[in-house]
Amino acid sequence: MINFSGLRRLADGKSMFSLQFRFGALGAALAFASISAAHAKDGWTGCRGADVDGRIAGCTQVIDDLAKESKHNKVAAYANRAGAYQAKGDWDHAIVDFTKALEFDPKSAAVLAARGATYQGKGDLDHALADYNAAVAAQPKDASAYLGRGGVYYVKGDYDNAIADYDAAVKLSPKSASAYVARAIAWRQKGDAVKELADLDEAVKNDRRSAASFNARGAYYQSKKDYEHAVADFGEAAKLEPKSAQAHNNLGLAYHGKGDFDHAVGAFDAAIKLDPTYAPAYLNRANAYRGKHDLDHAKQDYETALKLKPELASAKKGLEEVEKLLAKKAAAAPSALPPPVGEAK
Repeated sequence: MINFSGLRRLADGKSMFSLQFRFGALGAALAFASISAAHAKDGWTGCRGADVDGRIAGCTQVIDDLAKESKHNKVAAYANRAGAYQAKGDWDHAIVDFTKALEFDPKSAAVLAARGATYQGKGDLDHALADYNAAVAAQPKDASAYLGRGGVYYVKGDYDNAIADYDAAVKLSPKSASAYVARAIAWRQKGDAVKELADLDEAVKNDRRSAASFNARGAYYQSKKDYEHAVADFGEAAKLEPKSAQAHNNLGLAYHGKGDFDHAVGAFDAAIKLDPTYAPAYLNRANAYRGKHDLDHAKQDYETALKLKPELASAKKGLEEVEKLLAKKAAAAPSALPPPVGEAK
């Protein structure tokens, strides 16, 4: 069986309050043990590498001379190039290459699941579901196939089938933090907060290096207005992913909910330093500045947020409100001019 390395099954969404999960192999690379040393000097070096464009070039070189390769390597060359296209968001080329790989090994659960993830990325949920069904049939003891299929059911709004697949994934891989987090989010949609928190606790317990687990539990606590726990969990996530602007943004939102505007501004500062184009961080920092009654800085941040994302309605509304407050403040301020004096005679 071909094993995918660098598989990323889970990604939190743009909003802390509505975590979205996508399941599948994003930019997956295949790991091989059967490639000869001679190949290390040719296209295989790039084809197995981490650089996406280099992988496409290397795999293309291998594919151009594919006749000399073994069946295993033919599958690997197409699947690795597909994974690179997938990482670039080039779904159509990825699907073509995964399909070519399946011509050499039609029952490869790994390739079927990867193509399913690609269809899901493209928004073609029916084809994604068909591929995951085939992957489960080909390898019924592969937890990742159930996790991927559960993700498709989740996006389709079929939470019962999603939970059933996450149950299977947990049974097959009881230490999988991703499976517990995924099931927790499905329980949220079902309105079962008790089971949601239980799964999130299990995810954190099983993998304290999983930023996704801390982020998901932090979002749970934030939704319950338990800001102390939200700050703790988002703080752990930010430590685990110190270069993630979103992680620091989430932490700032928790501080804001707690009423700690100074720490909130600091967290948003960190997010903006990491990604100066991240409009939500400017919006959120503007709100924190308003909490500090610093209207001038709030105005600047609302304006920056709107420059980066003109359709951001909440930033537009915030700017209008701050401008009215500043105008009212200016009207109430005493004149800076000296009082008039009588004319000289």
